Amino acid sequence: MEKNALYYQFPYVKEFDATVTSCEERDGQYQVELDAHGFYPEGGGQAADHGMIGDALVSDVQEESLKDPETGEKLTDEKGNVMVRILHTVARALEVGRSYHCSIDWERRMRNSRNHSGEHIVSGLVHKHYGYNNVGFHMSDVMTIDFDGVLTWEQLMKIEEEANEVVLANRAVDQIWPSEEELQDTDFRSKKALKGDVRLVDLGGADLCACCGTHVMTTGEIGLIKILSVLGHKGGVRVELFCGKDALQDYRNKHNDLLELSHMLSFAPSEVKEAVRQHMEQSAAKDRRIAELNQRYYAMKAETLKDFTGVLVDVEDGMNNVELRKCCDYFMKHTKAKVVGVFGLKDVDGSKRDVDSSWNYVIGSETEDVRCRAKDFNALINGRGGGQKEMIQGSAESTEDKIRKAMQDIFG
Repeated sequence: MEKNALYYQFPYVKEFDATVTSCEERDGQYQVELDAHGFYPEGGGQAADHGMIGDALVSDVQEESLKDPETGEKLTDEKGNVMVRILHTVARALEVGRSYHCSIDWERRMRNSRNHSGEHIVSGLVHKHYGYNNVGFHMSDVMTIDFDGVLTWEQLMKIEEEANEVVLANRAVDQIWPSEEELQDTDFRSKKALKGDVRLVDLGGADLCACCGTHVMTTGEIGLIKILSVLGHKGGVRVELFCGKDALQDYRNKHNDLLELSHMLSFAPSEVKEAVRQHMEQSAAKDRRIAELNQRYYAMKAETLKDFTGVLVDVEDGMNNVELRKCCDYFMKHTKAKVVGVFGLKDVDGSKRDVDSSWNYVIGSETEDVRCRAKDFNALINGRGGGQKEMIQGSAESTEDKIRKAMQDIFG
């Protein structure tokens, strides 16, 4: 951590001038060092800044630890800080010794700063109320926090409400560089033991945490904090959330989806939940009716095949996997067939039976071990699948004639 970096000394500096002190080619790109550090390097769960050095696009910024050439150990200064070089990735070589005007992608920086600051508030409040620690933090398309204890949705909604109260209070966000003695007497959050220069970030009294990342200057700049989900993770929970513009965009996306659903269902947005419930009930009633009709169909067809012996191959159009399995099971119980194979075209256009098409299948027997022959059968029909010795199921790319022949060759 570079204590004198511009993003610490002047948090909202957007442009600055810097001289290139080194430029090295690596893997077709160039790693550039500057004598002023305004671009934040990836670290602490926060992505690196992007921007421009002159007219060269900065696509990544990383810290690289300096090491003893003989021992390979990281070098430290007199305070115990690990010595690093900050490398800026650009696509072309820059002239060493030349001064360049640099500009930071400020939209990206502020997105990261808002999210990072919102994460601090949520993590601080969880630690305050429940004693759980933030043991993992990552920002990408969505921000995630891992806690080492279990939290319910109801508990997190209370945390969310309190976090947004801190935002609305628009409290100052301060950074503190305590001495070693002061650090010993300060109660703060940290994931590991620290030495050297330590930077504490105070989020308006909601959190005090050791942190190297960038932050807003007042909590009001964070904007809305919205928790999206919570899932069990490694004995604790993983929480997804958005802050600021990300939260607003997420709301817009979901509201647009709600409006589209309301139009599809011909119900007002406030009535969509009830409309979906009614639709599900109607769909379930249809499924029950279809199941009853299918049962009658199985019985009628089985009656015509009740004295059939040998390998029974039945081709059905429009049946899903569950229906194919029920049909196969019924024929196994109500015919004398040694082996039953029920096949359904994924495309219900029956005219495609004479060309290679996609099929689902279920094969069963009450007397034969069909699983032991599944591999050989699949080889003949370009299929895949398996199951138990009494019944296997899978898919295939074949024709009806090839399927019927394979059934006789393998199970006949």
